[in-house]
Amino acid sequence: MNKTIMKSSSNILDILSFLKELQLNNDRSWFKAHKDVYDSLRKPWEHDMERLIALVGDYDENVRGLNVKACIYRIYRDIRFSKNKNPYKNYFSGVLGRGGRHTVMSSYYVHFEPGNLMLCGGVWWPEKPILDRLRSLIDAEGEEFLKIVNNPELSGNFQWDSDTLKTMPKEYDKNHPLAQFLKMKEYIMVKRVEESYFDCDDWVTKVAADLKVLKPLHDFLNYVFDI
Repeated sequence: MNKTIMKSSSNILDILSFLKELQLNNDRSWFKAHKDVYDSLRKPWEHDMERLIALVGDYDENVRGLNVKACIYRIYRDIRFSKNKNPYKNYFSGVLGRGGRHTVMSSYYVHFEPGNLMLCGGVWWPEKPILDRLRSLIDAEGEEFLKIVNNPELSGNFQWDSDTLKTMPKEYDKNHPLAQFLKMKEYIMVKRVEESYFDCDDWVTKVAADLKVLKPLHDFLNYVFDI
């Protein structure tokens, strides 16, 4: 029996080409003149993100059934309180986790930006009560945590990219064996890829497979949430 070969609806290389132009022409008049091009790229990408949600949902119930609109970010920037008055983002991105882009849980994140292509996972900028619980969990279950993050399948593909304290939190000894992790202010792992990564027929299946190695980390970090 022949297996159906899936093909992505969107071409990430075409999206990046458009975003490169947007970087150079980030104003409303240019965007309005090229809105039809944007729409022709955005709609297929949203369809592919919907399929990515379905594929990740096959192995992570926190992603299963998410609405794509709740997961992806708009191209339009909120410039009311920003010194950067560019009206548009120069990237497409989305969060895959319970609650979509408003989640506080450990989740998957994909970021499509010229020169900054990333597959990510973890907890972004948790509020202090959550951060305290995460540190306490790592302290109490250090052996399990290290087993997860030192697994070559994860550590060989994703690297830590988290903001950290300069000194240990006062609750912990400065010589704690897990000091590296207890000083973190967020828990994020990143796989940076080149444009050539997306030079394939089905980037969606490829990304879903690469994100799967983050699942044990999500499961561990999400112990602190009442799920």
